[in-house]
Amino acid sequence: MATSPSRLAPKVAPRVALVQLDAPTTHILKKAFEQCGIQTVALAEDFATRLVSEKFEGCVVILDEQAPTVLEEVRSSRSNHRMILYGILLDKVDVRRFSKYGINAILDSPLDRSAALNVARSTCALLLNELRRYVRIPLVIEVSVEGTNGKWSGSSREISGGGISVQLTGKAPPGDTLLRLSFSLPDNPPVSVGATVCWANADALVSGLRSR
Repeated sequence: MATSPSRLAPKVAPRVALVQLDAPTTHILKKAFEQCGIQTVALAEDFATRLVSEKFEGCVVILDEQAPTVLEEVRSSRSNHRMILYGILLDKVDVRRFSKYGINAILDSPLDRSAALNVARSTCALLLNELRRYVRIPLVIEVSVEGTNGKWSGSSREISGGGISVQLTGKAPPGDTLLRLSFSLPDNPPVSVGATVCWANADALVSGLRSR
């Protein structure tokens, strides 16, 4: 006997943990994720305990001196180690310190409402587990770029089947330069591929690289 659609259990909304965030930041993120159908849960010192007993699809952490402890707990959790990680970046903090944890999205502090909404929308498919082929996956990892005219270092912003967007510490190489891009994905061996620049923003600090 077929089950009536009206009797089907409602789909549970994905949950994102907000770890030890202040009230204004919590409010902004709550409203941003709500627009994407995502539930937020504010957590304090009980985060480690709840991580063991509850399931979360995402987690927002301030990238400060205490962040490695939280991030280690997330990535070592049996039920939550694959959750989407959001990092709130404080002024003058190098995000590459946290690259080994596979942070998916970065938000600058103090938090901007429109930026929070953009990040929520860009990661909604990941939280809902609705990935498509060649989707752009937000991921922050340390990268290095080498060409005949020099070397550059920085961190990624998004990665897909055909390319990667990176934020470099200096001006990006010109678009016709043949490059060698190197990086390591979390829990995987180093990757080194040939690449070229396919776009750059106005100040040439954020660029898109495609494999060749």
